[in-house]
Amino acid sequence: MRARSRHHILHARQEWTLRPEGEYLREQPTLIPLLEQDIHNVLHRKNPAVPLLGFYALRQVANDFRPGADTLESLDNLRFSIYLAGEHPRAHPIERDLAALAIETLTLQHEILRGNIIKG
Repeated sequence: MRARSRHHILHARQEWTLRPEGEYLREQPTLIPLLEQDIHNVLHRKNPAVPLLGFYALRQVANDFRPGADTLESLDNLRFSIYLAGEHPRAHPIERDLAALAIETLTLQHEILRGNIIKG
């Protein structure tokens, strides 16, 4: 049997656990898929960490995010929640850019996760 491990999609623990809203998102069960260790290593090697959002955007995302039935649906829901936070009328242009960067890093993960998540 090949080695397996859990992958936190929001894997920069030191950043994402600074605020309760970030920790809430990071610890969502559907955002911690089981992967073969080789795939997990590739994912970390090829993808930068998802940047922590600003205070207001993080709060909005934590309030708006709804877990999906599985990891990929939850990942899509997370990207959409971040998009909405970035499009908020009072969002600063830098916050919009940070949201776009977070979405891009999540999209890179999505490409590797699709077809590689171990069920159960």
